[in-house]
Formats: sequence, structure tokens, C-alpha cells
Amino acid sequence: MVIPRQGVLPLKISGRETFDTFVGGKCEALIKTMRQAASNAQWEFFMVTGPHGCGKTHLLNAIASENPGAFHIDLSLAKDFSPEFLNVKLPDCTLIDNADAIAGDSVWELELFGLFNRWYDSRKGALFISSTSSADRIGFSRHDLNTRLMSGSTVALEPLSEDDSAKALGLKAASRGITLPLQSCLYLVRHFGRDLSRLGQILDTLDDAQLEKSHTLSVPFIKQVLEIDSPLS
Repeated sequence: MVIPRQGVLPLKISGRETFDTFVGGKCEALIKTMRQAASNAQWEFFMVTGPHGCGKTHLLNAIASENPGAFHIDLSLAKDFSPEFLNVKLPDCTLIDNADAIAGDSVWELELFGLFNRWYDSRKGALFISSTSSADRIGFSRHDLNTRLMSGSTVALEPLSEDDSAKALGLKAASRGITLPLQSCLYLVRHFGRDLSRLGQILDTLDDAQLEKSHTLSVPFIKQVLEIDSPLS
């Protein structure tokens, strides 16, 4: 069975994740190349890797936001759906997030293997696949799938520095119309770490509190809302 529909499936993490709120750290040059490949429909494959919270999903969402005809699916969400979602005619830009989430599932692996081969045989369009592990270390039962995913350009994202994490958090806040002073951004990063997914959830809580109490998001107010007794500042 072939699913005729293309475009963004309701199986991915949505939100305001664009390049306006993305900080690429040391990979800025490679990310520029990725954006060009997607917009020009170049026949290129990019394997995006890195630990949880480093921005892989944000990066793929940002590319998708610039390419509205893209096929974009997050396999960490898709395991509850039919693997036939991957059996589509591929557009000029294809994005597969969290490919390692299906490792060990022979049916899903076969469909991903087939998708990659169709892309390869087509000789057109850009393909982006992300994973927490490097392509050679994903625990696929089909080792030829590891080989396929090792064949492209690897974009290894690393956790952002403290300053870059604070910058990214500030951009995320600004995109939501929230004024978050730099000192407050740094405080949150130092107290909660650099996982931007987690920081985004905390930002939701702070936004609700700010609207309710009409208060600026100063460090003392943040401590009060989040019930933090730590002297860290």
C-alpha cells in the first residue's frame, strides 16, 4: 500500500523551530550547506547526529519550515503508526528525524531501507536523517542499513556552550513574544543545564506566570515561580 499524501505528517514535533531561533555552534558552515542543498533540491544526503537536546529536531524542523513541500517524519513518534508511512513518492526534500528510534523493528527498518534506496536511485532531492548515535553505532538488525546511513555527509552536533545556550534560549523566548533578559537566560542554563527541549518547557511555565502576575522575568521572579532556593545567580 502506497500512501499518496506528501508533506508534513502529524507525527513530528511541531512548534516555532526555525533558523531564526537556531544556534548552530561549530557547525554553522555545514548547516549553511544543508540549507542550500534543501532549497536547490541537490542530490545529497546528510546524517545529523548528536546527544539528546543538542538541536537535531530543531534543525530538521527549521529546514522543513523553509521547504513547505518536504516530507518530514519523526520516527520516535511514528512507531505507533504503520511503517507504510515511509512508502511514499519522495519530494525534493525528505527529512527523517530520530531514525535510531526504530532500531530492532524489522518492518520499520525494511521501510526505511526502501526509502533510502528509492532516494538513491532517483538521483534527485536532498535527504536528511537524524540519530542520537553515529550511523555505524545504531543498533539496526539490518546492517546494510547502517552502511547506507554511513554514506553521506555527517553533521555532528555538539551541546552548545553556556553562552550559546543562553543565546538560543533568548531567541526562543523572543519568538514567543517573551522578553527574557540575558542574565535570566544564563541563570536558567546554569541551573537546569543546556538541554534546549527542557529549557523550552520551563519557558512555557515562566510565560504563564509572567502573564498571570504581569511581572518581568528577572532572576528573583524566576526563582520564586520555580521555587528555587539555590543561591546560584
